[in-house]
Amino acid sequence: MKRVLITGQHSYIGTSFERYIHKYCPRWQVDSISVHGDEWKQTDFSSYDAVLHAAGKAHADTGNVSDEVKREYYRVNRDLAREVAEVAKAAGVRQFIYPGSMIIYGESAPFGKQKVITADTKPNPANFYGDSKWQADIAVRGLESETFHVAVLRLPMVYGPGSKGNYPLLAKMARWLPVFPAVQNSRSMIYIENLCEFIREIIEYGDSGVFYPQNKEYVSTADLVKAIAHASGKRIALLSVLNPFVNAASGMPGKIGQLAGKAFGSFTYEKSLSEYRGNRYQRYGLEQSIRRTERLQNFSGTAAVPFCETIEKSTDNIGKSCSGQKALVTASVASMIDLFNMDNIHILQELGYEVHVASNFEFGSITSQERVDAFRRELEQAGIEAYHIPIPRSIGDVGNIIRSYCQMKRLCMEQQYDIVHTQSPIGGVVARLAAKKRRKSGTKILYTAHGFHFYKGAPKTNWLLFYPIEKYLSRYTDILITINREDYKRAKKFHAGKVCYVPGIGVDTGMFAQNTADADKLRREFGLMADDFVVVSVGQLSKRKNQETMIRAMAQIKDKSIKYLAVGLGECEEKDKKLIQKLGLKGQVILTGYREDVNVFLQMADCFAFPSVQEGLPVSLMEAMAAGLPVVCSRIRGNIDLVTDDVEGLLAEPMDAEGYAGAVLKLKQNPDLAKKYRKNAYKKIERFDVKQVHKKMRKIYWFCMKD
Repeated sequence: MKRVLITGQHSYIGTSFERYIHKYCPRWQVDSISVHGDEWKQTDFSSYDAVLHAAGKAHADTGNVSDEVKREYYRVNRDLAREVAEVAKAAGVRQFIYPGSMIIYGESAPFGKQKVITADTKPNPANFYGDSKWQADIAVRGLESETFHVAVLRLPMVYGPGSKGNYPLLAKMARWLPVFPAVQNSRSMIYIENLCEFIREIIEYGDSGVFYPQNKEYVSTADLVKAIAHASGKRIALLSVLNPFVNAASGMPGKIGQLAGKAFGSFTYEKSLSEYRGNRYQRYGLEQSIRRTERLQNFSGTAAVPFCETIEKSTDNIGKSCSGQKALVTASVASMIDLFNMDNIHILQELGYEVHVASNFEFGSITSQERVDAFRRELEQAGIEAYHIPIPRSIGDVGNIIRSYCQMKRLCMEQQYDIVHTQSPIGGVVARLAAKKRRKSGTKILYTAHGFHFYKGAPKTNWLLFYPIEKYLSRYTDILITINREDYKRAKKFHAGKVCYVPGIGVDTGMFAQNTADADKLRREFGLMADDFVVVSVGQLSKRKNQETMIRAMAQIKDKSIKYLAVGLGECEEKDKKLIQKLGLKGQVILTGYREDVNVFLQMADCFAFPSVQEGLPVSLMEAMAAGLPVVCSRIRGNIDLVTDDVEGLLAEPMDAEGYAGAVLKLKQNPDLAKKYRKNAYKKIERFDVKQVHKKMRKIYWFCMKD
């Protein structure tokens, strides 16, 4: 484990390095501080192994500036760098890294000429900006000793998502211009992730000296612009007929000549200067780095625009472009894939991915084993590889958790997935730990949290156990998807690369059209009269779904024409049957078992009851609202994303049997009120239509496409 302090809190290199380390070296501790003013001098540097001094004043218009501006450049670039290095040395820090600049060797060569920096080339700054960087270079190296290692990085142009300087201007030109000069100049450049890996290795090995990191290949401005255009889905023609105009512009005095020289001049490091420990840091070549840059520009937007908002605003024009790539969809148990993930699998297939599924196909599912076996056959018939991994649902089943981790890790290494999309608490832990090594090779890890176990009002044990686990594992998560607003706000404070809100799996609002014949047939099946007021719940019979409270509410209702049907299976089935018998509710409360005609139950019902104690964003509640049912539900996270009290239905506290009883009676006795809730519920749920969810998931998968 390394402890690194970044000085320059909002610097491009500093913030990029901090994100890089959080992603690839989560055990490292990286802190950053501002060095504006004098407060930074109160920071205790002594606990850090290395200081990365990323603060500085960047490129200036050097043609016409005051002496005061020049002094400010020297104060920040030279004096501050030296002062920070002196403080670090006095505190016993072992290593100081200073990102300098190639600008100390002057400007690039004129149009048509070459300028190659070798080990024998002497720095010769062309202006005060270059001189301020050169003097800083000299100053920090002068502090080196046996116990204080100084690494100076004489950087060429740095580019990547959010970069400043010339790259954004060239990118804008690439997206808008139909033609561009075919000038074949030569530039040294370095992609930000290559640079971050270089800095990581420098710190890992504690090296000192002067370094010249650059990409593996030189770049011409024409090839750079063409690569940006291609990555942005644009076409641009490189025309040599335009080259004479560039030549003419470069010979003009003033800014036009300077700009032409910067854009089309040549300026390179001899490649031998940049060799370092096998050049492992040169992870990405030009085309790959440009694709990553342009994709991540859209992926993250600017620092002020959340990823979720960027997804919303991005284009819907997404084609089938992931042919030859593999995706793994995984969850603890097979029923979760069956019930909640088939749409995602189909989206991945439409995008061109080969999709595999890994889950527990032998025990733990909330559907019957017959359904699980049939589901596995359906996957295989659809050409989807299905792997049994013995992931348990209980955190106490340590043996199966370890076995699952080993099997999942082996699977990820063998198949080399481009995307791993995981969900469920234990399944998410197993998959993210198993796939973390693959992330270094570009695998993207998505995790959908179907409702964190820690939430407002959750038991303290949930917070003590699950909160630190989820927060820690977010370091190994490229996109963390939440399905309710409370979780989204909390997840944004975690360490995931991106956080996005997706409204669950959505609901097909068109599948709940009234079918009177089927509804009447279902009433007859359960012995219900035409004038009975039917209350329906749908969900696993469990403590979490809390049907027990609704059963106790029925005991308080004296109107025998009110009937309650609980649709589902689960571990509380026998307990609920005994409670029904004990309270004398036989015939008034009916446990239907597992049913595949849930939509007909909703069409038959007069009211939907949902007394759950914990939810993410409940599908069954969304389906009830899509069916136009007035709702009586618990006032908890997830439910309140869907239902506002006295607007789409009535809310009660989860264990308030009396509250549910009163709400059901109120709906029966006030048909106009029930009608208002029906209308509002259907209107609200249109925002959660499955088409909207599918559109969002397509964009997320698209942006995750591995280069």
